[in-house]
Amino acid sequence: MKKKTVESDPLDREFDFSNAIPNPWFVAVHGAKFVRVIDKDLADLFPDNAAMNAALRTVAEVAARIPHPTPTSSTRRISSSKAAKKK
Repeated sequence: MKKKTVESDPLDREFDFSNAIPNPWFVAVHGAKFVRVIDKDLADLFPDNAAMNAALRTVAEVAARIPHPTPTSSTRRISSSKAAKKK
């Protein structure tokens, strides 16, 4: 497969994407579960999306291995509707 260069690709000369903005309709069409915004300092730690996804998967795997205690009746939080009724 031949690698594209600026000279061989006419679209590179015809369109200027330097002032492009993200698609504002993406979230409306696909839903918010596909969009996550991270701080710039965190984004700078990863060279690309694949590296960030690999790191997040590793964290998720480690977190899944840690046993989480189930809440008992004395440690359960009062739901917001019950808390509102008490006021």
